[in-house]
Amino acid sequence: MKITSVRIERKTVRFTPKYSSEARSVGPLDIYEEYAARSHSNAEETGTRAALFLVVATDEGLEGVCGPVECRSELLTIMDGLSAHLCGRDPMENRMLWDILSRFDRHSRSGVMMMAISALDVALWDLKGKILGLPVYRILGGGRKRIRPYISALGFSVEPAAARERALAIKAMGVGAQKWFFRYGPSDGAEGIRKNLELAFTLREALGEDYELMFDCWMSWTVSYARTIFQELEKVRPMWVEEVLRPHMEDGYRTLRACTDVPLSAGEHLYTRMEVHSYLKDNIFAVMQSDPVWCGGITEALRIADLCEMYGVTYIPHGHTLAPAMHVVAAMPPDICPYCEYLLNIMDKKNAFFKHARLDSDGWLTMNETPGLGEEMDEERMLKSEILTEFKF
Repeated sequence: MKITSVRIERKTVRFTPKYSSEARSVGPLDIYEEYAARSHSNAEETGTRAALFLVVATDEGLEGVCGPVECRSELLTIMDGLSAHLCGRDPMENRMLWDILSRFDRHSRSGVMMMAISALDVALWDLKGKILGLPVYRILGGGRKRIRPYISALGFSVEPAAARERALAIKAMGVGAQKWFFRYGPSDGAEGIRKNLELAFTLREALGEDYELMFDCWMSWTVSYARTIFQELEKVRPMWVEEVLRPHMEDGYRTLRACTDVPLSAGEHLYTRMEVHSYLKDNIFAVMQSDPVWCGGITEALRIADLCEMYGVTYIPHGHTLAPAMHVVAAMPPDICPYCEYLLNIMDKKNAFFKHARLDSDGWLTMNETPGLGEEMDEERMLKSEILTEFKF
């Protein structure tokens, strides 16, 4: 069997959102007044949903798929170059292909280049599962059929009364952990600090002392701002606070690690095990969150998970795309990978294309035995599928 082409498809399905976008997280650009003033986008699709999928095709008709994927213009250009190193190759050699792709260009170690490699790697694992007739997690040696999610509440209102109501509704789903996103940063001054802490204390009171509660800052705080908030936030006892600083601020993270008992997490914007290792060896993070569709694919996410086990750090993949993360977690021990992240609002949109519902009525994520990633398209809801670009060599 040989790879014959790589293509990008746009698929459109019937879709009615379950949730509305009510708020946004604080963002790195919020230090500038004109960006801080931005409100959230409340534009919701009301009848259809469209997204892009990456497909690796073979001469025997089997195809591997990764998606929905981010596909900006630069990613298309990169995919053209990467595809030349796949076509004509045996798809079963996917780990060797990863190495070839990672050597393709001097800049391939990170950023958009590594995101493109990640998407191809995920599609190749999906293809390998279909060739062998097995789900990916079983090829990886895993056997966990059910995985605990933690629900990320990105997009929901952070006004205390509304957040309390939503948090209790999520708890009632049978979910034992949830993460909320701070809305305010250094440019919001003392009032922003007050509002951030009000959210945290409201959620702790509503959910109970033993409920697992986390927070996310999305790379938007400073060391001094975080230290000020952490003095009070320690009383809330969060499981972790995520991406307090921008990912390259290693010295700043060391400072925070030394001055607070609040567990720190990050990793979704770190690429490959090489970048992750520098943070692990310095004992900075309690939780590493490298995303399989960004950090180097399933192949590299597994290497990162093994590194985390060596350092006694929990690995919980960022949940940009659910299925690849689930297969990685299902292949690892539950003490190393206890959860998958489930972005309740965003997964509603991304899962619109698929037949299988992943989140059970009892609040757990369930693997299925469909070969590959197990993401069967829901043909009954499919309105259109069109090829945007195809690379053949």
